[in-house]
Amino acid sequence: MDKHRDHMRVFRNEVKRSISDYEYESISLATLDNFPLNSKQCLYVANWVKEGIIYERGLEKLTGYTLSEFNTEDLVHYIHPDERELVNRLTQEAVKYVVKTDLRKGHAHLFLSFRFKKKDGTYIRMLRQSSSYELDNQGRMVSNFSLLTDISFIDSSNRVEWYFDAYGVDLDEFKRLIYAVYDNFFTPREKEIINLIDKGYTSERIANALFISIHTVSTHRKTIFRKAGVNTVTDLIFFCKKNGII
Repeated sequence: MDKHRDHMRVFRNEVKRSISDYEYESISLATLDNFPLNSKQCLYVANWVKEGIIYERGLEKLTGYTLSEFNTEDLVHYIHPDERELVNRLTQEAVKYVVKTDLRKGHAHLFLSFRFKKKDGTYIRMLRQSSSYELDNQGRMVSNFSLLTDISFIDSSNRVEWYFDAYGVDLDEFKRLIYAVYDNFFTPREKEIINLIDKGYTSERIANALFISIHTVSTHRKTIFRKAGVNTVTDLIFFCKKNGII
């Protein structure tokens, strides 16, 4: 069992304890029975006061997993190993925010895309759109609704994309918490090279500026691009700026 799965289990239990006294009126899950889904979608509801995911539709058809194989920590485990830490951090920070914030003036939404391992062992590109579902009598989230969509046919990238939109959230502070994942993602030398790439330096200029060989620069570039899961300079710089690396 990987560490991210364990961390999510511990986190889920911590949240459950912290909100166990929240008073709320349950929303009938039957309201979701007619929610429109296409062949590349499924949905589920995760209740943080109870035992995690309590409702699903279309899950096995899309992913191969049954509800018994698909609790909150299981979902983390099925994410590509290179992307688990970031998705785990994003999920946890978003949940920590919404279970203590009054959302009666506006709901919370987390958009995430990542590589997901189906039960047959193949990976698909998954978009997860999560929103607050049940709120307690003070407007704090008790459960969330998530829609999963296989977007492999329009996106085959190897990086996590995300956006968090929640009432009253300080997005800069939220990003600061998330960026901590990338504190040691690149080595100091790799960061130097990324900054020079961002300035438009060629490999030859980088080599001269850092007093290293072009071969060494080439090796660093290959490693940098592999870590970021990108193939172009434009995508590399976008990745680094989006995640607070530069």
